[in-house]
Amino acid sequence: MTKTFSLAGFTVAVLAFAVSDAVNRGYDPLAETISRYVNLPHGWLVTVGLLAVAVGSAAVAVRAGGSGRAGWLLYFWAGCVAVAAVFPADPPGNWDRPSVSDSVHGGAAWMGFLALAIAIVRLTVIWRREPAWASQARGLTVLAWASSVAFVLFAAAFLDRAALTHTAPLGLAERIVLALNLAWLAVAATSAKPRPSASGARERMTPGIAT
Repeated sequence: MTKTFSLAGFTVAVLAFAVSDAVNRGYDPLAETISRYVNLPHGWLVTVGLLAVAVGSAAVAVRAGGSGRAGWLLYFWAGCVAVAAVFPADPPGNWDRPSVSDSVHGGAAWMGFLALAIAIVRLTVIWRREPAWASQARGLTVLAWASSVAFVLFAAAFLDRAALTHTAPLGLAERIVLALNLAWLAVAATSAKPRPSASGARERMTPGIAT
């Protein structure tokens, strides 16, 4: 059941974001992030997509039970995405005077992206040692490396936008990192559901030692 919820959620999200980019011609998808499109006539597609990501991610978190604090980061990511859906972003051009809604949205989004980046790396390391994840180990590892690099590039593009230089393609960078994140989550959702592992137990019991 969790696998179905995960894959259904991610499928709905991808379709919603793709259709949003296709039907909303007001912004440049290379320059503007997905969440800004909520201010256009078909902006409800963005809200639907974000809520679908939250549901799918929460289902993966349930499936990954027994993976210690790294597993709980998936719940945190799902919660941040839900908050970002409830508090919409401002239209482009308000970087110097963001509304309360935009500030909450941006804070939740960045905390969520950071939490997911950490979770992807730590969970990939943990799961590679477990038989239940053997068939997905290579895919998880490749996607973990790719998403980590994409997250760094996305952060660099955001800093470029914050400096008001607007030379880096922020919208493209966000779409790439989100696509890689969803791909990793989808691969994680298709594995056999693992039992609580010794590695996960060690992570919960030994806070000072990385697993």
